Amino acid sequence: MPSTITPVTFDLSTYKVYDSESDADVDKTVQGNLYTVEGVKDADGSLRKLSMGELVMVVCLAKAAEKEAAIIDLMKTMSDNTATLEGLTDIETKLLAGVNITTITGSYLYDGVTYSNAVDFLAAAGVTFTIAATAPNVPGTLDTPLDEVLTQIESKMDSLNSFSQQKMIELQSETNKRDQAYDLITNILKSLNTVEVGIVNNI
Repeated sequence: MPSTITPVTFDLSTYKVYDSESDADVDKTVQGNLYTVEGVKDADGSLRKLSMGELVMVVCLAKAAEKEAAIIDLMKTMSDNTATLEGLTDIETKLLAGVNITTITGSYLYDGVTYSNAVDFLAAAGVTFTIAATAPNVPGTLDTPLDEVLTQIESKMDSLNSFSQQKMIELQSETNKRDQAYDLITNILKSLNTVEVGIVNNI
């Protein structure tokens, strides 16, 4: 949002009005207001003087841009969350098929970090288990009961699904607010155009 909005007062016209106390005509000045917004400049680098309609448009555009950035962040978060869910689903499917957890590899994303194997990925995701030691150069095996590991994975997936639903609601809210800002800008432009056409027709 614009951080500094400054009103600029200027004289529109001066006219004579009779003043009974001085029994003479005195000057009266009609004043108007324009506005400057930090960062909104003319080609010469000076702050642009904006009408009220233009000021509202600048504020609405800034608000729309702010909401657009929030939408992009939410979509990135949801995309990462989906990737994590896909990783957990892949590992769960392989574990159920009897694949040794220490031999499961792939590209698994969690909290912005990509892991190349199931052991490191699950550990990062907060799934606790132990690997039984074996002979040198022989893959270790799962020491924790498989059902316990699968329960933890399911719990993590349920949590991520709830998180996704929450973020979807936030995304819809931010999208609505962005659209409202753009709708307001469109309505202001229509109103300004109507005023300008009316002025031209009355000349």
